[in-house]
Amino acid sequence: MDKDGILALMADDVKGYADAVLDMYNAPYARFLGLEIESLEKDRTVCYLDLRPELMNSMGRGHGASVYGLIDHTFAIACNMSHPSTGQSCNVIYYRPGSGRLRAVCVPINRSRSLEIYDVRTYNDDGKLVASATCTAFILKGE
Repeated sequence: MDKDGILALMADDVKGYADAVLDMYNAPYARFLGLEIESLEKDRTVCYLDLRPELMNSMGRGHGASVYGLIDHTFAIACNMSHPSTGQSCNVIYYRPGSGRLRAVCVPINRSRSLEIYDVRTYNDDGKLVASATCTAFILKGE
């Protein structure tokens, strides 16, 4: 996807961050996972991925690391959109196996000068909750 493709997915109030989002989109791990951006707003980032055979566990279900990869990178796009930050912690709870297309919805819980905390929920195609996470980012100063 190029910058115009990213801009088409962004709400007007965040279009100024398209270059940062494009960098996050093109991260090698995101490209390996097959992560795609569905929509970007100031307070809502939505991404998805299609579970391919190499992203499954030995029982044919979405591997927990694949689910977490989607959670973590959706969170990374949200918290790095307007300023550089780095993940500090992430608590994930798994509810059911992932299958098909997974969709992650990331919204802020709290923002301060040094920390941002997000709620990320991941769903199967049928809308059932696969996992939820509370993720904390540390804002990098002077970068």
